[in-house]
Amino acid sequence: MKSTRILAAVALTLGAAGAAQAEGWTVTDFNSVADRETCMNYAETTFNTYRARFGAEGFTGRSTWTIGGYDLRGEVVDGLFICADESGLVAPFLVVYNVDDDGDARETIADRLGDIWDEIVAGNGVPGGGAAPATGGTK
Repeated sequence: MKSTRILAAVALTLGAAGAAQAEGWTVTDFNSVADRETCMNYAETTFNTYRARFGAEGFTGRSTWTIGGYDLRGEVVDGLFICADESGLVAPFLVVYNVDDDGDARETIADRLGDIWDEIVAGNGVPGGGAAPATGGTK
């Protein structure tokens, strides 16, 4: 029952985010990964790699099933990977939000994070290295 409520909350969030995408939200869906731990590790590595490549300061917050990357462009762009697990299937998605009116910058950051995620999936947890697993990339 708890996971059903969590998924309902996630669905409501996605519905609201999808409706407001032009007004400060970008949502990216990714293919399934093996388990929540893998998703959480990939998400954290994605934010760390983004910061290293693009000089973004800020911090990362972690809950049981989310990883937040804060201050990805100054204090106006944040991202959140959601790794909800329902019956053993983890289908991660990323929500990027900005508080200013620079939607192009938000989209660029979302694209960069998606590209880095794909690298990490292809590298079995390491950006740019390793053999590609069967699942986990975008689309």
